[in-house]
Amino acid sequence: MIFAQILMFIVSIVLISLSISGYGRLTNLDIKKNFFLDIFLGFIFITFVITIIHFFFRINLNISILIFVFGILLFFYKKNISSFKLLKIDNIYYFIIVLLLVPIFLTQKYHEDFGYYHLPYAIGLLEEKIIFGFANIDKSYVYNSIWLNLYSIFFLSDQNFNFLTLPSFLLFLTFILFSLHQIVSQDKKSISDYFLLVSLFYFTLKFTRISEFGVDLPAAIFSILTIYYFLKFSEIDLINERKGFFFLTLIFSIFSILIKLSTIPLILLPIFLYLKYFKDLKTNIFSFKFLFIYILFTVFFIQQFIYTGCLFFPSNLTCLNVSWFSEENISLSNQLELINKSYFVLAKDILTPEEFLKNFNWFSFWFKRNFIEIVEHVLTMTLPVLLFLFFQKEKIDNKFVLNDKFGLYLFLILGLLFWLNFSPVYRFAIHLFLTLIFVLLISNLKSKKFSKKIFLIFIITFVFFSFSKNIIRLTKVENVFIGIIKIDNQYISNDKKTNGIKKIYQPDITKNSVNGWQGRLCWNIPFICSYNRLDIRKKNGYLIIYKLIN
Repeated sequence: MIFAQILMFIVSIVLISLSISGYGRLTNLDIKKNFFLDIFLGFIFITFVITIIHFFFRINLNISILIFVFGILLFFYKKNISSFKLLKIDNIYYFIIVLLLVPIFLTQKYHEDFGYYHLPYAIGLLEEKIIFGFANIDKSYVYNSIWLNLYSIFFLSDQNFNFLTLPSFLLFLTFILFSLHQIVSQDKKSISDYFLLVSLFYFTLKFTRISEFGVDLPAAIFSILTIYYFLKFSEIDLINERKGFFFLTLIFSIFSILIKLSTIPLILLPIFLYLKYFKDLKTNIFSFKFLFIYILFTVFFIQQFIYTGCLFFPSNLTCLNVSWFSEENISLSNQLELINKSYFVLAKDILTPEEFLKNFNWFSFWFKRNFIEIVEHVLTMTLPVLLFLFFQKEKIDNKFVLNDKFGLYLFLILGLLFWLNFSPVYRFAIHLFLTLIFVLLISNLKSKKFSKKIFLIFIITFVFFSFSKNIIRLTKVENVFIGIIKIDNQYISNDKKTNGIKKIYQPDITKNSVNGWQGRLCWNIPFICSYNRLDIRKKNGYLIIYKLIN
């Protein structure tokens, strides 16, 4: 039975990938595109479409089907392709890698934030069109990740959410195959290829569980793509190709920021390119395809305003005095800073929050809490590359040129300082640490002959490592299935905390004690699930939620 499910799952992956790629083909660039790049662009376009639709309608299964069917039609319309062309030897080779990575998705352990706000947020998109004051339901919705909008179209009937993590898994697979394709497709290796090599080794070794696939993963992948196309821009001289790479650098950086605000230093890369190559790019940002980036950016911040009353969190300067705005949401940035700097783990009984944040008093506590984790990840990035170098032969001509290195170094330094000052959690800086390791090792990589055979042996070994870890995990579970291990939380009505027109529910903590700390989370409790006192009203068919102050 499970083998039939896996077969259907693989067929679904192929069809959905074709559909997403179809939307990516709508973007015309003066560079050589491929199937995987189209998927990256397609993710952005579909996320934009879902965000727009939700302004006016609830997301339902019919909308999801229409989106995917239209994408498949676009794929075959935009490219004259036959079924036989999809069965090329290279594609079969990629298919084997996908097959070995499929166990990651089987009987998957949820990400720690999945039942907290990923799933409840997605249910909100199914239950109601956009809600004014959505952030008043819970503090986790104050700054929304645009990636979560995408989750809503991956519900099956009866709110079956087994495929809710599929977009992140598909993005992960696409990145692995994209990196592999870019590295092996050409004999002559460029600087950007080695950046992908460092990233590819790390991702295949580290991300072996769905529990590691939060919104940090898509933010990291699109951040890496931003840096990659920044390097690609620096490697070529053709103006038209540079314009294409500049577009990709800008759109991927913007999308990364909309997924995770902590990646905001990425915007320095396209700004640097635009200023340095102003003569070539000065009119480029006014072309039609750039209009999509500006509309995407604008639509997201309109959604943020509808949710919070502010255009940009956590800046009070962008907040307007609308009825659903709550000043408590602004103070959330201070709470997040304390959490990210490990205050509640080590220092809450020693220092006050004010003393902790003053004069870098927090640094020693943070360092003690995070040192081992950071070292483990840095070693995972470094050791495989060093081992790979050990098996390579010396190159006679080891000329090494890293163009636009000033812009890359400036981004790296300012990015690390921004991360350390505002959100020093390792997973928020994966792209920065990968860039740092790349910068430190690139001269060694370029001084060696690249062996395609050894590279493929490394990748196959790493993929089998992931496969074996998941097979061992699956042998320890009673029921192997496609989907997510669910938490069955009981709930109670929260009638005393609302004077509105819609019921509010909250977890029944007493009955859910068997579920540990997850028993306090909403999971798939009927919408609206909240611990807050709320005033819910309706105007012109839209819900408006106000937070009632105790």
